[in-house]
Amino acid sequence: MHPLRLFGLLWALLLLSGCAGVEALLPPPLTVTPATAPIPIAGVTPAAPSAVATTVTPVPERTPIRVKVPSAPAVAATSSVELLLTPVATGLAPEPLPTLAPDENRLERTMNILVVGSDERRADVPWRADVVMVVAVDFAVREVGVISFPRDLWVRIPTVGENRINTATFFGDLHRYPTGGIGLLADTIHRNFGIRIDHYVKVNFEGFKQVVDALGGVDITVDCPLTGWFPPAPGSNDLVWMTLQPGEYHMDGALALQYVRERKTTSDVDRARRQQRVLLALRKRARDINILPRVPVLFDALRDTIESDLGLTEIIPLARLALQIETQDVHGFLIDFQYTQSWTTPDGARVLLPKMKAIQEGIRNLFAQPSILENPFRPANCRDITPESSPEP
Repeated sequence: MHPLRLFGLLWALLLLSGCAGVEALLPPPLTVTPATAPIPIAGVTPAAPSAVATTVTPVPERTPIRVKVPSAPAVAATSSVELLLTPVATGLAPEPLPTLAPDENRLERTMNILVVGSDERRADVPWRADVVMVVAVDFAVREVGVISFPRDLWVRIPTVGENRINTATFFGDLHRYPTGGIGLLADTIHRNFGIRIDHYVKVNFEGFKQVVDALGGVDITVDCPLTGWFPPAPGSNDLVWMTLQPGEYHMDGALALQYVRERKTTSDVDRARRQQRVLLALRKRARDINILPRVPVLFDALRDTIESDLGLTEIIPLARLALQIETQDVHGFLIDFQYTQSWTTPDGARVLLPKMKAIQEGIRNLFAQPSILENPFRPANCRDITPESSPEP
């Protein structure tokens, strides 16, 4: 991977959510004190902030993702794998996709990047997408929209049937879909929500930690108390059950990873909200430290942990826009509980049925949504909380 690719991929680095096992745990609870001083990272010398030139960002020519929808399943189903979970006969079948007039769908004019957080442990094993986001970039008006899909969203997966959206990557790899798991997920989003996917970025857990450390840490505003498993101190390999109280934190890679993964005491929806906020924090950190001299460090950190089909003709304009865009022009839309309805499968699994008309309205108005830092998807119970007894991690 060319080093310049890594700069543009910073937009995707919050994509981590929980699925990794915890190796070592300490029982005593501990509350973290908000920090202000940067965390020293070996081999990285902090750089002084520098002014960002306000040059006009050229609009790149769109190069669609290499995805085609096959007319039939690529490989027949195997008897050892349960392909479908038959929906409960409750009369709550997923709504059909509404039809939009051309001028109603602004995402037809944007570059749409599928951002996926992977839970894969080995390259030869099918994996599930634990984070699914679409980043829509409008170069003409210099705005970005981020759509977060909960992993339990019940959708129609081409060649498979109805299932959770995060299983599309699993079935795509398992059945050798022509464009793999990423391609099947892209087709699933297009078929269900009408969003054309042009490119993708896939990130794993370790890559996220390494890039945050290579940047010298990232400044995060914790706006709601969050209880879960966190490292007790910078550089610690241990995790303890504790509460992050509201405040300003300078997080290293390990703490930032747990912050964007934690959902045991909240939900997938709140986790997606935190991931969007971390996305903006990474962009700000890149500006503050003058990212260009650190590209070699990022290259070493990310070359084995990020997969993407983005080329240099797309990366360079994305990198420029990432530095130039204002915070208020990065909009976020979360498909939360007001856009879904709880449903139970015959196996007893709880899933979320999409309310397609409401979701389509949210997508149509993506760029009218508030800034990610001002969005209204704040937990209703955002208040001081007392840590409860520790569950199993």
